[in-house]
Amino acid sequence: MQSQVALTSSEITNPALAACSEESRTKLLTRGFIKHVEANEVLFPEGAPAGVVLFPLSGSFQFSKTAERGRRQVLCNLTGNGCNGICLLTMPLQSLADVMALTAGDVLIVGRYDFQALARTDPALCQAGWQAAIECMSHFSALVEHLSFRKVAERVALVLLQNSSKDGDLVRLTQAELAAQVGTTREVVARCLAGLQTASVVRLGRGRITVISREKLEREAS
Repeated sequence: MQSQVALTSSEITNPALAACSEESRTKLLTRGFIKHVEANEVLFPEGAPAGVVLFPLSGSFQFSKTAERGRRQVLCNLTGNGCNGICLLTMPLQSLADVMALTAGDVLIVGRYDFQALARTDPALCQAGWQAAIECMSHFSALVEHLSFRKVAERVALVLLQNSSKDGDLVRLTQAELAAQVGTTREVVARCLAGLQTASVVRLGRGRITVISREKLEREAS
């Protein structure tokens, strides 16, 4: 598969591609292909044929799983700098999750066997792959701890904190998106938000959440 986009060294912001040799980078771009995706476009549905390694170049991507009853759990969000610039969740022959573009962008898609062959000959690319795997395992270990040991109200407060930086900030997440990140249902999130509003921690509007007091929110998350 031929890449339709040529990248010069100065244009490369993906850390894994920047670290490997010019020869390896050229082979990755030649043997793989760069795909442009629009916001909300599904790159790989869960269970779809995959067997590829992803190198995000621009934009952002989200990995999630959906239960039979429609409940969705966000596994991770990925940008070109996340997991050292390499995503291995689509490396099995079937994608382990739904892969969707949150914002428009480009991603280099390389077959797993081509990636493995090149990683054997380029120590920098091999090291980047190992680092990506380590960061991925660390993230999922933290996610399991988050879902298993934190109460839902604490998880809601923590996600709100992660998506705001000061009092008065607007959190640009719908209640459904918040529920997917927290790992619960929209109805449970709605009750938590109502309680936070009563405590003057947040203010709810039509399709928006405004943080009133990050100090109180931090206490809720602790």
